[in-house]
Amino acid sequence: MSLVTDPPKSRNWKWLLFPVAVFFILLIIISLSFFILERKYEGKIYPGIKVGDINLSGLTKERAEEILSEKISELNQAGLKFKYADSQTTIAPTIASFESDLAYQIVSFDPKKTSDEIFSYGRNRDFFHNLGDKITALFFGKPAGIIYNLNEEEIRKILKTDYEKFENPAKSATLTATTTPADPEKIVFSVSEEKLGKTIDYEKAIGKLKMKLNKLDSSPIELTSRTDYPSIYKSECLNVEAGAEKILETSPLTLTYKEKKWVIEKKDLAGWLALERQENGEILISLNPEKLNEFLEKTIAPEIEKEPLDARFKMENGRVAEFQGSQDGLKLKKEDNFNKIRNEFINNKNNTIELAMEEIKSVVDTSQINDLGIREIVGTGESNFSGSPTNRRHNIKVGSTSLNGILIKPGEEFSLNKALGEIEAETGYLPELVIKGNKTIPEYGGGLCQIGTTMFRGALASGLPITARQNHSYRVSYYEPAGTDATIYSPWPDVRFINDTNNHILIQTRIEGDNLYFDFWGTKDGRIVEKTDPTIYNIVRPGPTKIIETLDLKPGVKKCTERAHNGADAYFDYKVTYPATAATSTPEVKAKRFSSHYVPWQEVCLIGVEKLTTASSTPKNADIEQ
Repeated sequence: MSLVTDPPKSRNWKWLLFPVAVFFILLIIISLSFFILERKYEGKIYPGIKVGDINLSGLTKERAEEILSEKISELNQAGLKFKYADSQTTIAPTIASFESDLAYQIVSFDPKKTSDEIFSYGRNRDFFHNLGDKITALFFGKPAGIIYNLNEEEIRKILKTDYEKFENPAKSATLTATTTPADPEKIVFSVSEEKLGKTIDYEKAIGKLKMKLNKLDSSPIELTSRTDYPSIYKSECLNVEAGAEKILETSPLTLTYKEKKWVIEKKDLAGWLALERQENGEILISLNPEKLNEFLEKTIAPEIEKEPLDARFKMENGRVAEFQGSQDGLKLKKEDNFNKIRNEFINNKNNTIELAMEEIKSVVDTSQINDLGIREIVGTGESNFSGSPTNRRHNIKVGSTSLNGILIKPGEEFSLNKALGEIEAETGYLPELVIKGNKTIPEYGGGLCQIGTTMFRGALASGLPITARQNHSYRVSYYEPAGTDATIYSPWPDVRFINDTNNHILIQTRIEGDNLYFDFWGTKDGRIVEKTDPTIYNIVRPGPTKIIETLDLKPGVKKCTERAHNGADAYFDYKVTYPATAATSTPEVKAKRFSSHYVPWQEVCLIGVEKLTTASSTPKNADIEQ
């Protein structure tokens, strides 16, 4: 018997036709929509992209930059507003000064870079990621932030100055030493009660500020306070009085260095004792670091510390003549000494302690005088300071004199801020007034940007690699032509460059009339320096004069900073051609473009009032204080 089967029936594929057709129709619609979107937004920002409440959809990046710049100008004019209780402080994003050198920005925006990044959204990745970015922006929106730089420390300092009157920091339990009239030699210890406090939350305020700046939001920021808790409570300090009395039995304390001795008697030591919380939470008797370090700095350091002195030279008739020999320095190791004295005196009952010192070697030794390779001037920096007031001229002279004779070793990176050292009254400088919030505050450093600009130009003329340089916030007449200036302000910005020659470089400074010169002495190695004249463009007029109320002037008296300045951009091209060597058969060329952006700088005027209001207005018939 045979088994006969029917042939298999053909499958029916017709049910697939509809979904396939739908798929291809959708694909055509999506492709067509994508093509229309690309054509419509060719050279423009894709839809859905905003900075704060500013809709930048459909704009060219140039137009977006203009709109962002306008909003930035409004924010700069309004200032950064902070409120606490019934007090309001307005901080200008640009610190104004009554002389040009100390004017600087504490908030700076970059609308060009922001618009470039916004324009690149949906364009700067592969096809599928770009497609996803476009769809996301189209249907859900894409919030973007302005690119900015913020000097947080300066904001924090201004806020603390204006609002410290509202603060009452916590007080920890402290160890107190007293004597009695009945027995002046007997010292009695007691522990004071701790107290809760209240402080302003500045970190929270700066966090809010960052969020608002990101959106170009100029609305006021409400400051908040927080409870400040003590670190040590009286209830934790059991029997510490007896411990303190036991420690004093080891007195007096004698600190020594070589043949020198400093004796701290029992009464003084009693005031040095303090409470300290250990890592395990235990409260023990220790030494007050502030009082001990004050004694080290004011009593001991002046007797034994000395700064290292590098060998310095001057050129006479093309020859090096020594005028300062090198000298190694000596410095107290303050942290090591605190730990050593605390451990030896408190724990080991040792009352004679040798101080720890650190020897600091001079960088340039006198013995190197014949090997320096200083033969000729390799470059000169020059600037003019005509029209400078007396204080500014004084500071230029002090700064340039401090740099005269400095030697830079081969391969060394020179830092102008480091070379100048501390800028304060003790080092010979005179102050200049700046406006912070609604106060005038003296700061030191006026005139030193003349030093920075001259040093920058000297390094350029010598063909040395520039590693740090920043232009001023706005154009200053002392440093024309625009684009060739350099600002300094400790610790930053700085002027830095590398001595990439095979010999030392000697810097000699001179002032002739209103001109400042920095001569770079060394040995020419055949390098050729080329520099174009600056190109200046994008001239922008400043806003109207800004009026700030202050209690620092008599009511009705008005005092203004220097005149307003136009904003601009500038650049110059710089090229150094190094000669061929045995290692390189052809000359090496290093080129760099130095670009500068100057903000439009409005005039700022202080007006004296009896009481500050929440909004300043331009007063009439104000007397001008010269």
